[in-house]
Amino acid sequence: MVKSLRGRLLSSYVFVIATVLVITGLALILVVGSPLGNTARLLPTLQNLQTISRASARLLTDQVGAATSREDLATMLDGIAQTEDVRILAFDTNTQTVIYDSQDQWLATSLESFQVNEIQDLNVVNSPLTGAVVAPDNTRWLATSHNLAAREIRRVIVVYMRAQPTFLQFFRVNFLTPLCQAGCAAFLLSILLAWLITRSVSRPLQNMATAAENIASGQFEQHLALDGPEEVKRVARSFNRMSSQVQSTQQSQRDFVANVSHDLKTPLTAIRGWSQAMLDGMVSEPAEQQRAATIINTEAERMQRLVNQLLDLARIESGQLQLANEPIDLAELLGQVHHNLLMRAEEKALYFDLDMEPVPTIWGDHDRLMQVFTNLADNAIKHTPAGGRVQLQLRATPDGDLLAAVRDNGSGIESTELSRIFERFYQVDKARSRPQGAGRSAGLGLAIVRELVEAHGGTITARSRPGAGSEFEVRLPSLRSG
Repeated sequence: MVKSLRGRLLSSYVFVIATVLVITGLALILVVGSPLGNTARLLPTLQNLQTISRASARLLTDQVGAATSREDLATMLDGIAQTEDVRILAFDTNTQTVIYDSQDQWLATSLESFQVNEIQDLNVVNSPLTGAVVAPDNTRWLATSHNLAAREIRRVIVVYMRAQPTFLQFFRVNFLTPLCQAGCAAFLLSILLAWLITRSVSRPLQNMATAAENIASGQFEQHLALDGPEEVKRVARSFNRMSSQVQSTQQSQRDFVANVSHDLKTPLTAIRGWSQAMLDGMVSEPAEQQRAATIINTEAERMQRLVNQLLDLARIESGQLQLANEPIDLAELLGQVHHNLLMRAEEKALYFDLDMEPVPTIWGDHDRLMQVFTNLADNAIKHTPAGGRVQLQLRATPDGDLLAAVRDNGSGIESTELSRIFERFYQVDKARSRPQGAGRSAGLGLAIVRELVEAHGGTITARSRPGAGSEFEVRLPSLRSG
């Protein structure tokens, strides 16, 4: 089996050429074998015999005189038969018998022994033997003739004959050779076309294979030129997109490892330092021991939160997170979020209020939606200065969806960073990521929030102005609209 592209193209060309030649040959066989084709098959030989007959008639008329004998006539006819490669018969019109045969076979044979089928499409001089002739031995001939008058030989009919070509002979001479020549020329042309086409196609494919091998070996910065046929260009565009995606994925993995390592290193360093101090006896006072234990516990909880967030994100992205599907009163859920965080807001001297209207029930997972709005409200409280305002708002849209918004008038987010806040481990400016008195954020909270909202069939959008605050709006389908 041919495996190379060039071999397959060449094989397809050869197959098409052979098919066309076979169909053409069969069509010619049908045409030549028809009655009309049969006449067309005989006419070329008859026309050639007619030409010989006319030329020979003029020659014999000039040379045959009063003293010409049958022997002289036979000598002249022998020369013509040999020169023109024809069989010549001469009939005596008085006796109606053969008086000359260039092959000495039918001498003295009567004219009636020859069966003649006239061919109407041939304009020849009228004579007894013109057309397709069946000889006494049942051989088939084509013949044309002319009359010749001489004193001694009296009146003679000279007949010029050639064997009637068979169907296969006519096809081989007139069609088979041209078909074979055309086939050979087409085959050579197909080789040239296959080489040219495969050259234009295989070169980009070879470049693509080389680039793929480079990616497999870790060289991810690969870009293919968009040349060759349009189909190859489409493949090259897809390959370039894949290469960019692979490169982006690899960079994300490196960033992920670096960020996780950094976020784990900080609490581990604190835990190791304070625990080593306690082991070395450097922390002996009860108050200092209490402080060390508090720091160790806080950093351990921070590590646990990071690990839990990573596990949540991994389950969501792999599709392994199972969400409960139960009716939820979103107004009641936001009320619980407000109640849980009210004390923290009061500690920072913030105005933390609710603005809700009656809304339809939604389907979802109560605990995961609680996680979503707790995270958004906690971020708002964390990044709003004392005296500021945080608001939870809930309303229904005309099409039946629910809009839950978390607003604050805190520090806000730059527009250049707003589009990236839902990326994993992405953190905005230092002032926002390290609020005073708070632990450093790992940058996973909003990524998890977006995944959980989308898992509920909803969307989340963020709007913000530096110095004027931020708004995170969650749109969820209600029970009626779902």
